[in-house]
Amino acid sequence: MSEIVLESKSGALPLDWFSAICAIHDDVFLQPPFAWTSDTSRDNAEDLRQLAEDSTFGVVVARHGSELAGYAYGHRLPTDHGWWRAIPQPLPSEITDEWDGRTFTLTSLAVLPDQRGRGIGKQLINHLLGTRTEERAVLSVQPTALETQSIYRHLGWRQVGRNGPLPGVTPPRWDVYVLECLPRLNPDS
Repeated sequence: MSEIVLESKSGALPLDWFSAICAIHDDVFLQPPFAWTSDTSRDNAEDLRQLAEDSTFGVVVARHGSELAGYAYGHRLPTDHGWWRAIPQPLPSEITDEWDGRTFTLTSLAVLPDQRGRGIGKQLINHLLGTRTEERAVLSVQPTALETQSIYRHLGWRQVGRNGPLPGVTPPRWDVYVLECLPRLNPDS
């Protein structure tokens, strides 16, 4: 079995990465327990295209041989992002207080089914977050994705609430997690 190689980029997304990330997204999120609509693939591609234009966008891919095995990407949240307003229960100010550069969102993470169980997801998260300057990270995950949530909790993420219902979003509710201390990459690695 060949080794996994991680590669990262900020800013412009190479076309081959874009196509491979979209294909992995569709392969992973088309399967249960994830909710899927006929527009999910198109909407994801458009969201990724727009995010890649954000100056705070970052992406890491895991390469197994010549093929991508997984990816993780996200961006810095603006101070007026609205994540906390979408959670109906009140949250403490130490969660909701926001300032420029405080929070990174892990927007999407996926590992191909035949590559799971090798720690690739953890490597992707640690590499992506290890390159960031923000203090913390947030993510949202579908409530039905119990195995995914278990992995996030194992990696130190803490669930702070469930948002929604979000009009026009499938599914309409998402569980929101925070990671307070981001891993930092060794500059010599």
